[in-house]
Amino acid sequence: MNKTTILTIARKDMKATFSSKKVWVPMIIVAVMLCIIVPAFIAYFGIHFDLLGTSTKDIEKPINAFIKDFPNEEMRNTLIALPTIDFKFVYFFLTFMMIPFFLMVAIINSMVTSSNSFVGEKERNTLETLLFAPISIKDLFLGKVVASLIPTLGISFAAFIISFIVVNVITYPYFKVILYFNSTWMILMFWVIPILVLFNIILNVLISAKVKTFQEAQQFGGLLVLPIVGIIISQASGMFFLSPFTLFLIGAALLICNLFLIKLVTKFSNRNTLFQSQIH
Repeated sequence: MNKTTILTIARKDMKATFSSKKVWVPMIIVAVMLCIIVPAFIAYFGIHFDLLGTSTKDIEKPINAFIKDFPNEEMRNTLIALPTIDFKFVYFFLTFMMIPFFLMVAIINSMVTSSNSFVGEKERNTLETLLFAPISIKDLFLGKVVASLIPTLGISFAAFIISFIVVNVITYPYFKVILYFNSTWMILMFWVIPILVLFNIILNVLISAKVKTFQEAQQFGGLLVLPIVGIIISQASGMFFLSPFTLFLIGAALLICNLFLIKLVTKFSNRNTLFQSQIH
């Protein structure tokens, strides 16, 4: 493994990514919309206005019943102590419902960068030169992975920090609790998301090496969004909640999957095979 070669490939790919506004602007817009604007909107209007409107009385009883049966005792007591239904809704949304939003941003952004790894080279007519350069296929794959990993995690962590500041500036005077600063969110941001992003990137790089167009690569990679939709539904319906232990297990399972995918990378040791997979 040649670190210099890997970093050179990564820098080249990141330069290509950020030289195209069509690639990096949507990545930032998605992160800002889902991770900053949505929670800030819910926090501000939920606290200062009657966010639930005229339906408050209709949904108050089912919400209180939902809170009464909430599995986490500490969270249940916190929600019960809040003075209004709007406050309870805001606190619950920011604490639990925002988790899938951060997961979705990580998946979407990693999919955009990694799906373009090999098919992007083909579309720019640089694949042949790259494949027959004096570098190993393993270094080539690792360079592609690093090129997608750095900007994706950078945007995810930047969105989290900004959201953390904005949300707590709005909510702390009322809740007297620092949101996002607990074991669930720490495990999510520093364990699950990095491993999830790595898993999605390796998978998409492998897919990109097999398909012939960027659209094909994105279609396959987009399938990973479906489990996140399922998590959103389950969180909202109360079927199950992403506790710290559950998140740890998800991260451990993804780590095992990453090790399996890395083994698959070694199968692409033949340059001619990789080149032929890109020919129409």
